[in-house]
Amino acid sequence: MAQGKRTSSSRKGGGSTNQQAPESFTPTLNERLRTKGRWIFAFLAGVFALTFVVAGVGTGGPSFLDLLGQEQAAEAPETVAADDAVQRALQGTKDAPDDPQAWLALATAYINGGQYDKATEPAERAAELAGDDAQQQSAIADAYLALAAAVLQKAQEAYAGAQGAGLVNGRPSIPQNLIPGGSQGATPFQTAQEALASAGFQAAAEAAGPYQTQADQAYRAAITAQERVTKASPDDPAAWFRLGQIAGAANDPQLAISAYGEFVRLAPDDPLVKQVEEEIDRLEEAAGISAAP
Repeated sequence: MAQGKRTSSSRKGGGSTNQQAPESFTPTLNERLRTKGRWIFAFLAGVFALTFVVAGVGTGGPSFLDLLGQEQAAEAPETVAADDAVQRALQGTKDAPDDPQAWLALATAYINGGQYDKATEPAERAAELAGDDAQQQSAIADAYLALAAAVLQKAQEAYAGAQGAGLVNGRPSIPQNLIPGGSQGATPFQTAQEALASAGFQAAAEAAGPYQTQADQAYRAAITAQERVTKASPDDPAAWFRLGQIAGAANDPQLAISAYGEFVRLAPDDPLVKQVEEEIDRLEEAAGISAAP
């Protein structure tokens, strides 16, 4: 690898005591969503059964629409609290327009309240005002990561909904291309199922797309904020370790490798070094990068 020979040894002191074990950088949710095409066979819709359940026909119990109304009523106080937090944060930015923490509080309030589209502008303002303040930029990076996680969850929900709609009696329907004779061997009902499921999948993809884009942008902004942390504290191994984590989550293996390499260089006796070196090797292999002899 580019950082040269790596060695690990027992900790002798001086290393960070509050490091967290590196997360596994197996394909992230964002990567899995980008391969959404392979899920299409799980989305074949049991349209009639689903319609009856939604309406409550023949179930002897409340319909899904009734349950949804109850859930929305239960969430009302939480929504009011979130709105109050946003209003307090807005007032905070008016009282202290040059305080990055006030703008960060507003961004956080928007994220917590599910108003994701409104969170980016105050977060950017906070980052601008924070300059090279390592502590504040680290908090801003955390806010962007929270935003990315929230919008990816929304994208996942869109696909999960389509996947659930493709189940008949709890099992996926059989796609036409697996039926002997292809579409000629499919019944009219199976043909209708596949057509409707394909439409549902397309609708889910369109609904999830903006969330995925917003997540990508949030990850890049988190990287920018954390890079300012490393610039302000270039000798802090924890800052480089955190940058490696964020870059890994953002699917940027080159930056993750570089950041983790700095961590190893600055903290060669840290007990995490062996795990980090293994992660560097894995990232290099996944990215097709040849390690230096």
